[in-house]
Amino acid sequence: MDDRQEVKSLKKALRVLKVMNQKGDATVSDIAAAIGVPRTTAYRLLETLATEGYIERQPHSPFYRLTSEVLHLASGFQNQNLLLEIARPMITDLGGQIGWSVSLATPRAAEMITRITTNHDTALALDRYMIGHGVPMLHATTGYCYLAFCTDIEREVAIGMARASGDPLQSLAHHREKLETVLQRVRARGFCNLEFSQYREGNVGVPLVAGDRALGGIVMRYIKSAMNGQRLLKEYIPQLSELSARISQEYVSRTGGKSWQAEARTALVN
Repeated sequence: MDDRQEVKSLKKALRVLKVMNQKGDATVSDIAAAIGVPRTTAYRLLETLATEGYIERQPHSPFYRLTSEVLHLASGFQNQNLLLEIARPMITDLGGQIGWSVSLATPRAAEMITRITTNHDTALALDRYMIGHGVPMLHATTGYCYLAFCTDIEREVAIGMARASGDPLQSLAHHREKLETVLQRVRARGFCNLEFSQYREGNVGVPLVAGDRALGGIVMRYIKSAMNGQRLLKEYIPQLSELSARISQEYVSRTGGKSWQAEARTALVN
């Protein structure tokens, strides 16, 4: 299956969820007619969504119905304003303490979008990124933090979009074994550190996860010539992890669920 076919399949699956959300329980024939595909295709789409837990087939019946799992697809959007309300003063405080730029980013399609940043509050930021600035997901520390801790279906959707974008900065999407190795390291260490030779700044980020949901990531930008790995490990990564934990705990306390705390690890992701 090539990239274009994968994206088309994703679009069809999303149309199935939209139809069932609007019309309720549906049969294979209902879905085939609603989205304009053969019954065999409709059946495969429904069974795939059932395998992922988003729909279920009713016992002794040809009807499929949505499960509560679909609510998770919208939870990040519905509660994003609350997340930003909670995180903004905490990020502002940490940025003021450490001097370096601190930002919160959340996923949108194949990008990580800056939602909060202290870029304009510090003299140490070489580049001034605005709220709403997008970075290709596989070129961002927060992108790897998000992909390492999101659900399997969210990861596949994001990687599929990155692959289909044709953006050379997303080229790792075409090398799944290498990408999975990077994500495993992020999971094991609890942070991601990226430095590119073409930039004077480096980035270190931690995941932002509430309960069992990955919401995005928090990143600190620093001038490479003024930083070393030991300082990142001993000073800044623990502070970013503690910040992520406090945001997560407050968010969970106001939305329900379990808290999550990232742990600073003992080596950098090179």
